[in-house]
Amino acid sequence: MEIRNLKTYIEVCEKNSFTKAAQQMGYTQSTVTGQIKQLEEELGVSLFDRNGKHIKLNAMGEELLTYANRIVALEEEAKDQFSDSVTPKGLLRVGVIESVGAFLLPDILRAYMQAYPLVNIWVRTGTTREIQQMLCQNQIDLMLTLDDRVTSPDWICALERNEEIVFLCSPGHPFALRQEVPLSEVVCENMLLTERKCNYRQTYEQICNTHGFSQRSSLEIGSTNTILDFTQNNLGLSLLPAFTVQSRLAAGQLSTFSVKDVEIEMLVQLIYRKSKYCSPAMKAFINLAKESICGSSFEQSGVEESVSGS
Repeated sequence: MEIRNLKTYIEVCEKNSFTKAAQQMGYTQSTVTGQIKQLEEELGVSLFDRNGKHIKLNAMGEELLTYANRIVALEEEAKDQFSDSVTPKGLLRVGVIESVGAFLLPDILRAYMQAYPLVNIWVRTGTTREIQQMLCQNQIDLMLTLDDRVTSPDWICALERNEEIVFLCSPGHPFALRQEVPLSEVVCENMLLTERKCNYRQTYEQICNTHGFSQRSSLEIGSTNTILDFTQNNLGLSLLPAFTVQSRLAAGQLSTFSVKDVEIEMLVQLIYRKSKYCSPAMKAFINLAKESICGSSFEQSGVEESVSGS
């Protein structure tokens, strides 16, 4: 089994296309097709479900992808070891959800770009499920998300922090600074909601359903900053991670309130694949992220904590 064939296979999985993989690698499509066919013949299995020109990785293909990533990662690690390459450089791909990207990522990137100018950074945003898929398909190197605990046997959690999801209103709203507001009163107000796939929105709606309530009116907005602006202008109530509102609360532009029997908490997690070589560029990002978000460093607390489960 040749490493070049495995590298081609990984590229096909990333691009989900033989044609795009060939273009990226400077091969003819027939070369890529031949390399994948050689892999399938060596292993005696089909790696993709094919429907005309469309391909989809099957279960055996996903299993091979894990091994392929490990083999290529070992090759990269060996090259770095013998070349004594410890300086972060090259491309670093980070996937984040929108709120994390807007409020936690800028400080990390500012320090990172200043300290490591040889690294080119590529940031991709999406829902937790979307960036999970990117991580599995090797489209990103690191995933920084806010959700319930997300797990996979091939993932390592480099950072984890609890984050409270808070209810917000304008300072002039009757709910401002109130404690234990009944949920029956909250659902009668207009709610400024994140997109439907957002995890804390889903949790809030599940709590409402459990208590037999539905939100009377709502406005769905894809930008956290826009939700904050609208809340500040008293267009409705909102529900957002605490880290998004610190400056506005300190400036008196927004107010929090609590809702009786409703407490929502999520985890900020920074995750990478166990089967992928943790390069100097990745380690440097992890270090700065831990210092910025958790107040600790890669070397101090360690990163090799495997995340297992379903």
